[in-house]
Amino acid sequence: MSWDNRLRPKDANDRFSPPCSALPTVVAATTQSRPRRSMVRHPRFIAGERVRFAEGSTTGTGVVDAATDDYSIIWIWTDGGLGRRMFFQGCGSIISSLKDQQE
Repeated sequence: MSWDNRLRPKDANDRFSPPCSALPTVVAATTQSRPRRSMVRHPRFIAGERVRFAEGSTTGTGVVDAATDDYSIIWIWTDGGLGRRMFFQGCGSIISSLKDQQE
């Protein structure tokens, strides 16, 4: 086989791109906006407030130590030797004030 008789692509792009018939058909997208995520308002607890918590099989009471600005995460010093725990409100944990339950 001589050098001139070897198989080679006609164009450099033929080697890397599929034929036009194999390309997917592009359909113009409509301009629908995605639904906005509604903002969740978590119960607001102040530091030092007595609360009851339940997360999975763990339940108990304690005192609120700190919370994030949006109150989605709360740290509680628990009674009964469980230490300081972090709770994500709305993600499987339920936190309620003991003050509301006593009234």
